[in-house]
Amino acid sequence: MKNKIFQMYKNISIGKNDICTECNAIGEKEKPLSFYFVGDKFEKGEDTVLFVGKTAVGGADFEEEYKGDFKNELFTDATKFGEASLDLNEPYATGRPFYNYTHCIIEKYYGSYEKGKSFVALTNIVKCNNTSTNDATSKKVKELCINKLGVIWKEIELISPKRVVFFTHDKYDDYIDAFISKNSNKYEELADKNIKIGNKNTPWWHRRYYDKENERIYDFLRLGHPQMMDKSDYVNAVVGWLNETK
Repeated sequence: MKNKIFQMYKNISIGKNDICTECNAIGEKEKPLSFYFVGDKFEKGEDTVLFVGKTAVGGADFEEEYKGDFKNELFTDATKFGEASLDLNEPYATGRPFYNYTHCIIEKYYGSYEKGKSFVALTNIVKCNNTSTNDATSKKVKELCINKLGVIWKEIELISPKRVVFFTHDKYDDYIDAFISKNSNKYEELADKNIKIGNKNTPWWHRRYYDKENERIYDFLRLGHPQMMDKSDYVNAVVGWLNETK
């Protein structure tokens, strides 16, 4: 599966095509980062989950410190960094809720982290960034990367997860809303509300996609980013949704 995704990046010349060139003209950005992780049983799994963060986190020394096995001119193979972070072995991973909370969700939902790791994948909705610490993505960059080039949608169509969990709050809703599956344009809105997480509210949006035979293709959940959220409540809420959508 990893090589299939990398081949897709090559096919669209990520980072070098006309859309990426237009994006780079807006301001200097780091080399595009690949998806972070895909489990070894994901392709044949029936209970799979793709977790999606907001924007790629890199840094000037990222490629040197976490050299991936796939050497190329177009993008950085981020899978070693992604796996180390998801395993909580990367030095800063426990302090980054994206990885820490996701690790705990996997552990609780599948019964053990090691078992669940095989059936999950991890990526970002935007593949480049000009900072390594926060989401500084402009509206124009979002439009180019998500809508025009559509790398995240190509990843989803390629790996075909049963569920997709977007940790993106409501700043990317228009882009998620615009996604139409190649297999069908039919979907159903099952929830669009706010829920309580600890002493905070988070937006909670659940959409289900169907194929032409009216069989479920994907379930999408978009909620607030886990940063500054009560960990136990957040994990329990996502695990509850995963159990409901098995």
